[in-house]
Amino acid sequence: MYKTLCLFQTLAFFCKIIIVGHCVRFFYLLFHLMDIRNFRQKKTVNTKFIFWCIIFCIGAYFLIKWLSLVVQRFNQTSQENMVYTLGASLSFSGTIISDNNFPNYTHSITTNKWEKIGLKSSTINLNAYLNKKIELVGRVKKYFKVTPVVEVDTIKLPEQWLIITANRYFFVKDLMYLDFSTQPQLSASKSWNDIQIWFNENPVVSIERFVCSKVLKARDCTYLIANYVETKKDNFESYRAYTFYKHGTWFRTTFDDNQFWFIFKDISDEMILDISNMFRFVNKDFVVEKKMNLLQSNCQNDFNQLRTIDDEWTFTYHDPYSVTLGVQWMDKKNNPATCRITFDIWNEWDVSDVQFN
Repeated sequence: MYKTLCLFQTLAFFCKIIIVGHCVRFFYLLFHLMDIRNFRQKKTVNTKFIFWCIIFCIGAYFLIKWLSLVVQRFNQTSQENMVYTLGASLSFSGTIISDNNFPNYTHSITTNKWEKIGLKSSTINLNAYLNKKIELVGRVKKYFKVTPVVEVDTIKLPEQWLIITANRYFFVKDLMYLDFSTQPQLSASKSWNDIQIWFNENPVVSIERFVCSKVLKARDCTYLIANYVETKKDNFESYRAYTFYKHGTWFRTTFDDNQFWFIFKDISDEMILDISNMFRFVNKDFVVEKKMNLLQSNCQNDFNQLRTIDDEWTFTYHDPYSVTLGVQWMDKKNNPATCRITFDIWNEWDVSDVQFN
């Protein structure tokens, strides 16, 4: 079987070389046939030549396709030998290594069962996470011989409590979300208490979060905001309705109600305008917007339909990686209904607990 596969691969390789060579020769001759005088003198011969070259290229194309299908068929893993189902979403932990087998996969990871998994990704630069302990989430795209190949959608860095998906950075413990999906030159990472934003691997700004109740002991964030307003601090409002105050030269602050405040350090006025549109609080508004389908599927029944949510809701973070949202509304009979739903935000926002009344 292996010798036959090698024979077909070799045959396909040489066919490609021969066909490419003939096609290059064809276009070279065609270029010279554009001379009007020669074209008129050899009209019949040139027309036949072009016709047969086109036929040859079409036939060669289908021959290469057929040989590729044969090679692919030999490379396919039988169903009984497939460890993972094609299309299944799976999670793996370990260390990524460079293992270039292009175009099948570019990296690999070895599971705790000593299984080799081929990795590739169109949205994440896997080279940035070489030799780091990570978790990843991806879909089984195919098998290369007996190696499952996973298209990586999400990278998780446990040491930083960071989840990265399509250049979107979710800092779990900081309840901060940075959406750089339209700015591939931007990235983010965490060191100690600071979240660093990078532009083409150059640091441009750092962000630190504080708990409002621990800022000034007896005084909380409302005191700071009142002080900013009274002293007429320069400020602006992002399109997400977050107000950014100028705390000092190269410093900006913004607040998530009276829970947390975030200070942006060493940042210019132009940069804060750009970053502000990519920055989000992971709070009750975020959960309702992003996870309304889970709220509706877990917090309603035939008699209580969740349509509008009362303003009196609660949002609680539980260390290390879960949040609980408490909502209330009026049912069809104008009776109050309540629901407390807990999400495991480290594991794809799985619903871990529901209390629905």
